[in-house]
Amino acid sequence: MNKKDAEIKFPCAWEFRLIVNGGEIPLTETAVKELDAAENAGFTVIHGEASAGGKYCALRISCQVDSLARARELAGKLGKLPGVKFMI
Repeated sequence: MNKKDAEIKFPCAWEFRLIVNGGEIPLTETAVKELDAAENAGFTVIHGEASAGGKYCALRISCQVDSLARARELAGKLGKLPGVKFMI
């Protein structure tokens, strides 16, 4: 693959995967909605799979971004929300 093939063309759809403490999912979802309203990001939230014991759950957050800087900015803010253990 050459460098030109690896380029990302903006605007484009972007997905963030949050791994959330199972007991804090409602708190995290509320925080995602508040961030969405503040940033006018147009988030779509989809529940992913939970761990076998239910300790963790995945949330897939998708939106349109107009630049890599914007994607990184949103990733930083999503990663700091309550209940988020880490992001993929």
